[in-house]
Amino acid sequence: MPRQRTPKAKAEVSGAVAKNAGRFKDRKGPKVARPLGEPYVTMTAEQKAAWAEIQHEMPWLTSSDRIMVRLACSWIARMEEGDLGVAASSALASILSKLGATPVDVSKVNHGGSEEEDPSDEFFGRPH
Repeated sequence: MPRQRTPKAKAEVSGAVAKNAGRFKDRKGPKVARPLGEPYVTMTAEQKAAWAEIQHEMPWLTSSDRIMVRLACSWIARMEEGDLGVAASSALASILSKLGATPVDVSKVNHGGSEEEDPSDEFFGRPH
C-alpha cells in the first residue's frame, strides 16, 4: 500500500517543502483554506475540550478536516471516560494518523522554536 501524500500545508509547517522543494513544486492545496473553526454545537463539553486541544496542537488542520476531527473528539471523550477498548483505541490511532498527529508525524513538524544552526545549511541552500 503506497504512503499517503502529505498535504501542502502540513509540508510547509513541517519544513518538508524546504527539504525537497521539487516534490511539492506542482502540488496544489485548497484555494481558500479556511481555519478549522469552532466545534459543532451538538458536541459535549468533553468533545469540545478535545477539539480545542486538537486545534491547538495541529495548526495545519482546516475546515475540510472538520468531520475527521469531530470523529477523533468523540473517541477522545470516550477514552477520557475510560470507555475505550482495544478496537476503539486502534480506530482513534488511525484517525490521528490521518490527521498527521501521531508521534512520528509530530516529530517531523517544525513549530518554529529556537533551533541550533546546522553547519550543513549553507551547503544545502536552506534560508538563514
